Amino acid sequence: MNVDLSMDLADLDLAEIGTWPGAVKALCFGILAMTVLALGYLVVIGDKRAGLAAAEQREADLRHEFDELAKTASGLGLRRAGLGEATAALDEMLARLPVETEVPGLVEDISRAVVAHDLVIDRIELGSERQAGFHRELPITIGVVGDYHDIGGFAADIAGLPRLVTLHDFDLTPRTGPRDLGLTIEARTYRYAEDAPGSHVPAGPSRQPMPPRT
Repeated sequence: MNVDLSMDLADLDLAEIGTWPGAVKALCFGILAMTVLALGYLVVIGDKRAGLAAAEQREADLRHEFDELAKTASGLGLRRAGLGEATAALDEMLARLPVETEVPGLVEDISRAVVAHDLVIDRIELGSERQAGFHRELPITIGVVGDYHDIGGFAADIAGLPRLVTLHDFDLTPRTGPRDLGLTIEARTYRYAEDAPGSHVPAGPSRQPMPPRT
């Protein structure tokens, strides 16, 4: 049995929807259902998809952060070992810094090195003590006269003193006579500045003044 769907839409009255042909009502219901589903998708599922995309991005960020933390944690042991070595080296260096500058003992050591290498002292001048971070340094200008090998041995002895001494500003000058070289050098000795900001004092008896060389 064929149903004639041809009719004028103007003849359809929403107030008399019950009298509409069944095929027209089915068609309208299908359109209405599709419209509701589309709106539901846009309102509900669309928001869910946006939330899902944000959650997926958050997951990717957290995975990346976790990988970075894992790499950091894997190297933590080595970093702790390196920190321990650096701290031990710092404590060892600070242990070599006397509380007092110990100038008399240092001058005595310099004099012994001069005699040991058959040099002549030209001058020994003490400079002004100056602050340098957590320590104070005292520059000492030393002038000696001798030959090349004796002067080299003298400089090595000064650099190897048990108290911390560094050598700076070498100046070698040729001379006439049996001692044909003059050496002017600045030796810097140090003492621990206990009143300096951020001072770190290693524990133990290492803060005691060092004995002079024998």
